[in-house]
Amino acid sequence: MTGTADLTFPSFSRKWLKRIFQYWSPISVLMIFLSTGFGVLSLYIYTLAIGRVDIFMSTLDSKSALLVWMICVVFIMVLQLCVLMTCSWLFASSISLISRHRRRTRVVGLWLVVPVVVGLTAFVLLVFYFSGRVNTGEALSIVALVIVVTFLGISRIPTLRVLIAAGAPLGARRKIYVPIAVMLVLTVISGSLPLLLILNSYVGQDDEVAVNFVAVFSICTLALSLVPALLFYLLNGDIYRRVFIAGLCILALFMAYLLASRGAMSSITYVVAGKLEIRQMQTTNFILDEQVRLGDIDSLQWHTRLRPDNRVQVEAYQLFTFGDLLLMCPTALRGASLHRLPAYTKLCLITNNSKVSRMPPRLHLANDRSAKDVWAEAVRRMVEWSQVRVHPLPTLQLTR
Repeated sequence: MTGTADLTFPSFSRKWLKRIFQYWSPISVLMIFLSTGFGVLSLYIYTLAIGRVDIFMSTLDSKSALLVWMICVVFIMVLQLCVLMTCSWLFASSISLISRHRRRTRVVGLWLVVPVVVGLTAFVLLVFYFSGRVNTGEALSIVALVIVVTFLGISRIPTLRVLIAAGAPLGARRKIYVPIAVMLVLTVISGSLPLLLILNSYVGQDDEVAVNFVAVFSICTLALSLVPALLFYLLNGDIYRRVFIAGLCILALFMAYLLASRGAMSSITYVVAGKLEIRQMQTTNFILDEQVRLGDIDSLQWHTRLRPDNRVQVEAYQLFTFGDLLLMCPTALRGASLHRLPAYTKLCLITNNSKVSRMPPRLHLANDRSAKDVWAEAVRRMVEWSQVRVHPLPTLQLTR
């Protein structure tokens, strides 16, 4: 092989694997350093999100838990990255329909950005400002119409028509407009997935300012997600170089998204904490340390009870645990949203798992329904309720 343009995938893989093994020692050290730093940073972000940065330093002793935490955070981030790049994948497929002449494909790809951006803008505006006036079917129809009209409008430009005809497969120069329009519509509709992700990741007040911010941020995010696909077709060089640069662009855009969004990283760590049961939302009865007295905590907030062994039992839920550290909060805080937690978590109690005992939940066998409701349901199963002339049910009460 005389140049990189002639490299096949096996030879390319062997070349880079040889380089990786040659410099494996510094690469492994760098990966360990970066992974440890990222795990610590993500843990700090979670403690910052719940408003208890004071417990951050106490969590760094558990190295094995930090590794599992980091792996789960990275996994959730990769899933979000795939969702955010949905429009880019489909947009690249749209350009590939007319990629017979690569030089001309670059110009066509730039032109196809116009109907996609117009369609994404219309889609976001309908979702944020006209969702109460149009239903889902009407909104999708309007977006599809806007995209098709915009695409047909730019396709009237003689230069673009010549480029599309030159890049289209042989024998399909006239029919190629239909699949291109369909792919452009699918590209914009697929933007609903990143849009839902952006909405669910937002952490902040739900007011008019927040609506405008999220709307503008969504349009910019969806539009910038098309950049990697454009770079893949605009850049010169072999396919491996273009894929590498497009991948770097994807990572850069994802980092910019995490930095610019309000609460994206906090939401990721909050979800990971729930999946790993570092955060448990169910109410649990905790028996506190012997040093805690009944008068030390608010009985109304914690639903305290003094046990026969003079230890205090409280009802709480686990907001955070890492290693031996335990942060428990009153059950009244379970309904607080993430952006409101920092205002209330100062009421939470910091202790150690080794100093408290968790009581199993009680199995409530008693039915909340009355005897009258139970017998009435049995009657409805046997006969039609309309045929029952006389009410056969006396007033009953369950006694323990």
